[in-house]
Amino acid sequence: MIRVLIERHVASEMEESYRAMLHEVRRDAVHAEGYISGETLRDHDDAHHYVIISTWRSRHDWQQWATSADRRAAMERMRPMLAEPEHVTALEPV
Repeated sequence: MIRVLIERHVASEMEESYRAMLHEVRRDAVHAEGYISGETLRDHDDAHHYVIISTWRSRHDWQQWATSADRRAAMERMRPMLAEPEHVTALEPV
């Protein structure tokens, strides 16, 4: 099992569009092979900083989703909403 931490900084004028997009991406991810769970958090001190934490059965399952046509298409639409590129970290239990 792994957890994936995704950090995104959203452009202030794109907040509403980004939140709608999050629901779309989550809906698709839930059906991906190996997806276990996920949650989206917003930084208390920086309302434009979002953290997505998802749990996957394996690194392979995450990589399959990360490189899937669905996620790539979603990221193409989401990229203009971001103030900077997303930062992804895959974490394994110790």
